[in-house]
Amino acid sequence: MASKKKRKKQPTLQSLIVTLIAEEGPRKLSGMPKILGSTYKTLNSEVLKLRKIGVLEKDTDGVLSLVPGVDPAAFGIDAPTPPKPEREQTLQNKFEDLLRSAGVKKGVGTITEIYFSGDDIWNAQWLHHVLSVPAEGFVTEAQCKLIMGAWTIKTGIPYEYEDFFDD
Repeated sequence: MASKKKRKKQPTLQSLIVTLIAEEGPRKLSGMPKILGSTYKTLNSEVLKLRKIGVLEKDTDGVLSLVPGVDPAAFGIDAPTPPKPEREQTLQNKFEDLLRSAGVKKGVGTITEIYFSGDDIWNAQWLHHVLSVPAEGFVTEAQCKLIMGAWTIKTGIPYEYEDFFDD
């Protein structure tokens, strides 16, 4: 059985930038491509990320330095990607999520808009109408059955399967 060799983790470009500035002092970005073996554009992108998360600062002359209090030894990973903000769970968003989870690929926003612009969103007949007529071609019959069942349970809308489908 072959043994697995552990690959040594390569330093990230961001950690190289931080280390360079920590060890050699503040400097302009223009001198870094030659030292770090990367393009100006790539380095600039990484520097912007480091500035955004508060690791580097840039003075009026364009000289980059570490923000006071940043420990370069602890900085050995790429900048964390901020989590996507939670989408507010309005009734419309829940309906859109249901459409997507049922496999509806196109027209989700329009179908939602039509449904919620109706006179009686608490009526299974209106829901069935929206899923069958305006959404025709976007929602299959199987998806319609699934959405109607799930939505009426989720919202408490009175619904009898037999009133709408002839299986």
